[in-house]
Amino acid sequence: MKISVSNIAWGKESLIYFLNYIRKLGCSGVEIAPSIIWSEPIKSSKSERTSFINSIKKADLELVGFHSLLFHRPDLQLFLNKEARNATKNYIYELISLCSELGGKQLIFGSPKNRALHGNDYNECVKQATDVFFQIAEFGKKEKTFFCIEPLGSNETEFIKSLDEGGKMVAQISHPNFKLHLDSKAIFSTKEDPAEIVKKYGKFLQHVHVGDQNLLEPGTINKDHYKIGKALRNINYSKYISIEMRKSNEDVERSLTRSISYVKKNYLDKKNV
Repeated sequence: MKISVSNIAWGKESLIYFLNYIRKLGCSGVEIAPSIIWSEPIKSSKSERTSFINSIKKADLELVGFHSLLFHRPDLQLFLNKEARNATKNYIYELISLCSELGGKQLIFGSPKNRALHGNDYNECVKQATDVFFQIAEFGKKEKTFFCIEPLGSNETEFIKSLDEGGKMVAQISHPNFKLHLDSKAIFSTKEDPAEIVKKYGKFLQHVHVGDQNLLEPGTINKDHYKIGKALRNINYSKYISIEMRKSNEDVERSLTRSISYVKKNYLDKKNV
């Protein structure tokens, strides 16, 4: 497994400083919430994009991909109506193209408020999402990127509320560029058994977020990360695990240092059983 950190951990503070900081702590990549970099990512200029990716390369890091795709766009709704759904799909196409241009390999679709049901029948929403996600995966295939559904707990979203539900959708759509994402805080919320659920859907798993509920630093309130780490090692998961946590109100550097050390111990250390 390789470790990356999402830029939400330091927010709008110096990108170059923190890229070099996490590299020194042993990270191989950085994951990006694009609206932190640009107020409207798809309108960023060529020179802005070049400068951004050069900063990542100079820090000897890999751009893992994008997450928090629609945080700045509450107007884009998957199930409000057909027009909104098409607008959401087309915007994600734009983000896929941007991510691919920058060298990113995957986009994580969390955006819990953008998948509100708006009172619609759940099964009908599943049908609509199945169709849209297949189209997005087809577009992603052309751009050589993966589009990953992020199951979240019922405390965060109304749609795809468990890893089991997300895994079933990925299996049903059966597209090589539509994959499953695991979020540790969601596992703690749904109380699914990591060993069982990871074994069941491991072949679909493309990416992992590590953090505590409410996007707190890993290990702050949730103490069973080692169980998820063991489950991932048991399937020989070798892709990225990305620390996803809010910016510390106190000391960002210390928070990053603690978090990376915690992830190494609980996810990478085979002695931790």
